[in-house]
Amino acid sequence: MIIEVKTRGSKEFYDEMLYVITYCKKFLKNPKKKAWQYTKFLYIYMGLSLAMLGAFIVLYTLDREWYSSVLIGAFLLCFFFVLILFFTVTKRIKMYMNDKSDKTIEITNECISYSSDTMNLKMNKDDIGVIVINKYSICVLPKQLNSYAISISMDYLDEFLKGTNENGYSNMVVDNRN
Repeated sequence: MIIEVKTRGSKEFYDEMLYVITYCKKFLKNPKKKAWQYTKFLYIYMGLSLAMLGAFIVLYTLDREWYSSVLIGAFLLCFFFVLILFFTVTKRIKMYMNDKSDKTIEITNECISYSSDTMNLKMNKDDIGVIVINKYSICVLPKQLNSYAISISMDYLDEFLKGTNENGYSNMVVDNRN
């Protein structure tokens, strides 16, 4: 079965897809894990970093010890790293949304393959760890972490499920939409 991807995914799709791909190892261990949108996940980390930074600034004003300034520096550094990661993720989402190339996903008995103008991926049935259906994305995750993952928008769910059922992938599919 060949699925021709005509519509571009939404911001939410790319956001969730990046989260699933980044934390692929966790999804391989626990396929029932709920997927977050990556930017919301980073907002929480930025909020926690700022709260801890504020707490240690208050501690520093109370006792002015060397360890307080070290902790302030550590959480300030943590906040900036999360901020850089946030801008990197949003830039990547914009890049994906601006990609106008035609994409196809082919599901056969032997493999699931993805083709576009810029990339061709092929995952043999034995190399697939799990197929996770989330709120906005469907992600085919590899067993080996040094491989690429294949993602498709929920707009193509019916076609994708039909292809996986016809070609013997139904035991690998985990539905996490609820």
